[in-house]
Amino acid sequence: MCTACGIAALSLLLSACGGDPKPNAPPEARVFEAATTVVATREIPVIYTTTGTVVSDERVEISSRTAAYVRTVNVREGERVQLGQLLATLDSQDIEADVRMAQAERDKALAASADARRDLEDSEKLLAKGMVAQAHRRKALLLQQSADESLQGAEAALARALSERQYTRILSPVAGVVVARHQRAGDLASPGTPLVTVESDTALLFETHAVEQRVTDIRIGDPVDVQIDALRAPIRGEVLRLVASGDPVTRGFQVKVSIPPTQGLLPGMFGRGQFTIGKKQALVVPASTLVDRGGLTGVYVVDAGQRLNFRWLRTEHGAADGFVVLAGLEPNERVIVAPTSRMREGDRIAAAGATP
Repeated sequence: MCTACGIAALSLLLSACGGDPKPNAPPEARVFEAATTVVATREIPVIYTTTGTVVSDERVEISSRTAAYVRTVNVREGERVQLGQLLATLDSQDIEADVRMAQAERDKALAASADARRDLEDSEKLLAKGMVAQAHRRKALLLQQSADESLQGAEAALARALSERQYTRILSPVAGVVVARHQRAGDLASPGTPLVTVESDTALLFETHAVEQRVTDIRIGDPVDVQIDALRAPIRGEVLRLVASGDPVTRGFQVKVSIPPTQGLLPGMFGRGQFTIGKKQALVVPASTLVDRGGLTGVYVVDAGQRLNFRWLRTEHGAADGFVVLAGLEPNERVIVAPTSRMREGDRIAAAGATP
């Protein structure tokens, strides 16, 4: 009996406190005034992007033309040099000895040639007086011609020795920057072994590689937008050279793009080249319409009832004034031009004209 009375009292108490709780009502939709735009397909360029490196168009590995010991190396890495500047000197003792020997041989041949010419003149005088036979004069002529040929050979040998002396002074063939010093004083220089590497920092190219499926879409003279990671603004260049022979391993074809002199641009910098290889139809939305949520991108779509519906998108770069929509939108749908952080799913838009 007491138990039944307690249950009845508890029921009355719960009824007095309001009974079962009711679920929360959905928030009331807010109304915003905002501009909208109707998305549509239009023609945009087809962009092919490659990666590459800035290189010097004038990179020279300077070596000796003769075998000799290095006497001095007058430059260091990073040093700027001018055209014709002295880079290194070679020991010239052996070359000077060759020059002296060649000079002595030339002097000897010169004297022999002079003697042979005098003998020929004497022979011709005697022949005119009938004191010698014609054979004597012919022999003197042959000796004089042989002496002249020997003199020519001696003069050529002397010129060669003098030219070797010239090459003991290594001069820069270009103006630029020393990027490598391969040998030091005391090393033995030999033909074909680099002493110093100099490259121009003004005659620069962007070097990249195109895949075999795209190389036929690229032509000499085509414009290229080059974006260097270390620089802010893109550089406008054009295709200068296209090597029509691919790498058998990478299947890439070398493309060199000429670029104008640019402040801060240096050989070795990494960048990307954008080639325009055609046209296509694509759905494009302005960048201002996009909302970023946790690294994902979407837009607010306005339905027929003026309500906002948030729609996730898959986009890519490809239009100068917006983003190309790959998935998530259909043509002729209406989106908010500049959504605010206060907008949410289900809000309404006041009637306003859509921007084209």
